[in-house]
Amino acid sequence: MRLAATWTPNPNHPATWGGFFAMLIVMAGCAVIFVGLLASFATWRSTEQPRYPGQWRVLLATTGCFGVVGLAIIAFGVWLF
Repeated sequence: MRLAATWTPNPNHPATWGGFFAMLIVMAGCAVIFVGLLASFATWRSTEQPRYPGQWRVLLATTGCFGVVGLAIIAFGVWLF
C-alpha cells in the first residue's frame, strides 16, 4: 500500500514570498514570547530561597512585556499574510 502526499494550492490564496516572510515574522513573535517565559522562569529558579515578597510581580511584569511585544509582532505577521 502506498500513501501519496499531494499538495493542492488554494487558488484564492497563492503561496508567495510575502506569505513566507509573514510566517517567519509570526514565528519570530512566538520566539519572543518563549524567550520571555524562559527568562522569567530561569530567573525565578536561580534566585535564593528567601525571595522578597514583590519579586513575582517584577517577573510577571517582565513576562507581560515580552508577551505584549511578541503578540504585536505576531499581529503584524498575520496582517501581512
